[in-house]
Amino acid sequence: MTQVTYRGTRRSDAQEQQTHAIIRAAVDEFTRAGIRQASMESIAADAGVSRSTVYRRFPSKDELLAQVVRHLQMRFVTEIGQRVAGLDPRATVVEAFSLAVTGVRQNRLITQILADGAESTGILLGQQGGGLTELVDTFSGGIVTTLRAAGACMPDDEIKQAAEIQFRLVVSLLMSESTTVDVHDDASVRAFAEKFLAPMIW
Repeated sequence: MTQVTYRGTRRSDAQEQQTHAIIRAAVDEFTRAGIRQASMESIAADAGVSRSTVYRRFPSKDELLAQVVRHLQMRFVTEIGQRVAGLDPRATVVEAFSLAVTGVRQNRLITQILADGAESTGILLGQQGGGLTELVDTFSGGIVTTLRAAGACMPDDEIKQAAEIQFRLVVSLLMSESTTVDVHDDASVRAFAEKFLAPMIW
């Protein structure tokens, strides 16, 4: 029994490593070639697995892209959490908002996804299969946790509303550039956050 469990665990670990390798290769391929021109064969070769292995894990390119997007989202959340550690609640809002807008603007993969059109953008924003609500809840919940850790003491319903507003604003700027906020100028983004977003948090 012990031997079977060990083999099962080892097999599971190997499969997880393969999945991570496929996702890393997909990030590189989607970024280099674009979404529609990306080749599942190239992804398989770069990951060191067979094409059939890729399709067993991810039956379609869109499903693989969706997993890549989830990987990207979690990486953003982790990076922002690390960068705002030790800041007070309002400074956290300014820093997190600036990092989110900057990260979206400078990330080549996100640029490729947006350039591909509505279908891939829908995957990025969780709009397919009703996933947008889940995406908003996930990121808003992460914002609430970060703000609480920074010392925010406002009521739960108010902090949740503020977090959702701020996340939806980032999504809006992602979908179409503002005529009043210059997302290409960090000082402008920070000034906007300091004036309008930080005062929402206490």
